[in-house]
Amino acid sequence: MLSTDIMRLQHRPDDEQEVADSLWSTVVPQTSTETRGNIRRSYNPQVHPELGIKGARTLYESFRRGAALNPLGPCMGFRAVSTTGFATPYIYTSYSECVARINSFAAGLETLNLVKPTSDNLMVLCLYVKNCMEWILAEQSVFALGGATVPLYDTLGPDTVRFVLHQTEAQSVVCTRAEVEALCRVKDASDKVPVHFQTIIVIDGVTPEVADQAGRAGLEIISYAKVEAVGAHRIATQGHRHRPPQPGDIATFCYTSGTTGDPKGALLTHENMVSSMAGISQFPEVAIRTDDRHLSYLPLAHIFERTVISQVFLAGASVAFFRGDPTLLIEDLQACRPTLLPAAPRVLNKIYDKITTGVAAAGGMKSKLFNAALAAKTEGLKKGHLHHALYDRLIFSKIKKGLGMDYLRVMISGSAPLSENVMTFFRCMLGIPVVEGYGQTEGAASGTISHPDDISTVGHVGCPVGSVEIVLMNVPEMGYLHSDREHRGQKCYGRGEICLRGPSIFKGYYKAEDKTKEAIDEDGWLHSGDVGMWRQDGSLQIIDRKKNIFKLAQGEYVAPEKIENLLGRSPLIAQCFVYGDSHQSQLVAIVVPDEEPVRHSVGRGVDEHLSASSPFAEICQSAKVKEAIMKDIEKLSKENGLQGFETVKAIHLEASLFSVENDLMTPTFKLKRQKVRDRYEKEIETLYAGLVKPISKL
Repeated sequence: MLSTDIMRLQHRPDDEQEVADSLWSTVVPQTSTETRGNIRRSYNPQVHPELGIKGARTLYESFRRGAALNPLGPCMGFRAVSTTGFATPYIYTSYSECVARINSFAAGLETLNLVKPTSDNLMVLCLYVKNCMEWILAEQSVFALGGATVPLYDTLGPDTVRFVLHQTEAQSVVCTRAEVEALCRVKDASDKVPVHFQTIIVIDGVTPEVADQAGRAGLEIISYAKVEAVGAHRIATQGHRHRPPQPGDIATFCYTSGTTGDPKGALLTHENMVSSMAGISQFPEVAIRTDDRHLSYLPLAHIFERTVISQVFLAGASVAFFRGDPTLLIEDLQACRPTLLPAAPRVLNKIYDKITTGVAAAGGMKSKLFNAALAAKTEGLKKGHLHHALYDRLIFSKIKKGLGMDYLRVMISGSAPLSENVMTFFRCMLGIPVVEGYGQTEGAASGTISHPDDISTVGHVGCPVGSVEIVLMNVPEMGYLHSDREHRGQKCYGRGEICLRGPSIFKGYYKAEDKTKEAIDEDGWLHSGDVGMWRQDGSLQIIDRKKNIFKLAQGEYVAPEKIENLLGRSPLIAQCFVYGDSHQSQLVAIVVPDEEPVRHSVGRGVDEHLSASSPFAEICQSAKVKEAIMKDIEKLSKENGLQGFETVKAIHLEASLFSVENDLMTPTFKLKRQKVRDRYEKEIETLYAGLVKPISKL
């Protein structure tokens, strides 16, 4: 499959087997050093880094290419909602109408002087709102002025918003009335951290209440519609000329989670984004077509969704925006009937848990038939078959239709690891390629992606995309070396920190040169902080995390995120926080049980003193429920080969989920480890006090 004959003419003998076995990546021989392994690139020798895609070199150009392809076709859609909560079918705006609105809003921004150059001579517009049509229109409008966007998660608190507005010197913020109060609080506290912003542009109209609120904070407030109207009048009377961006210009500030300290603003250029889009499009099955439909529900402030939606517009395909309420996501899926679905594991896990718990609760013949169907299709995957004539028609087609997933042709999982059983389940249920990608903000979301034809293997993230090359660098303190040939009984071709290089790698962190140097070394390699290994077939598997590691009292290093991801596979666990430090030799954890399956277990008699309808806080205090969860933790730890020091020895059950609202998670659903530790300091001390100290071997 690989054209490696020329490459085999010159290489060291110990590279020969590695080159021969690598089906899903191309090994570049003689490129290893003492501290890292050989460079690897896309498995396809005809794929290489591109600085453009379909003739477009910027996001400004890519959107207008889509509009030229499909001028009268549906571009963006929304559901109108009545005062009683009734939602209409999706109402779409054509590409021609969207381009006209973009032109008007761009002219309005300039006429009203709402986007002024900063001290760095950048033109920036802040977007502080959930996914919606105006989000995209505003971004394309500022691109037309040669500017960049500063997207913020709508769930961010005033402190983070204040930091970002202060650092970027953004003067105008696009939002809805729901975010006005938070922006006023930011402005009120500007004596502590000065901010430059003066104007709020409100998408859903200015009411007397928000106008008064903004006025008291010393802010100007204007409706989105008025900015458009002013721009349309200028175009009609004077005309307006765009200043399109260059490929090397900043397209967006992508602020990372800020799990510890202030968030970092990753600077991504148009070339970064377009190169990433080109790299991901190496598989025809994943490449987006003009007749595709995409439901946008993952936050647009997250790079994964930004990359996907940019590809949709490039192809002239359509985007439908969810209503902003996660509990209504299935209803929006049913109304949209998307053909492609980028998904975060947390969403897929919830759907999986809901279905499997429902089947288990039904019991009897329904449960037996479903399990038989799942077993038969799982066996079929091993033989390369996605479909089953009987079970697809009898069972899985009905589930797909009920979820609004009956038109899907491909699903892409990204942003976090997807467990093997959930991956297999969705391949069986949907009967389509379900692929997993790996990337990060600093690499414009492109790193690796599994091949759509590979339906039989799980547990890996596929091969390098066309825009990057990858190496594994030694992590000696954790025992990972590029020369390793085995990982827990599994043969491999090296282990180490995953490092990427290519035109999709970001420019650096804004006003944080020291952080940039930590992320990108002198040879241009972006250090991901993730530890991976090359499997024998050339695919990449994530096995550990270098960042957030800590050392236990006995000197062993522990990566808590790896253990948390593993324990998250338990049907009884919704979330967990694993803790240890250099004064302790054992691990403890704060566990948030998954309410539905735990209630189901209680209903089956796990604790005779409780019922399935008991208050959940009371259930979480049950010693027998805790014992059941501990047994599952021990079972998972043993099955997955965790060392004794990596196995959690005691847990505290918490009834309330870690969330953005209680300040224990970032908007990208990463734990704020220090805040969780501080919140549960007493519980952690109690857990350690109750543990039996291990007997010394000295």
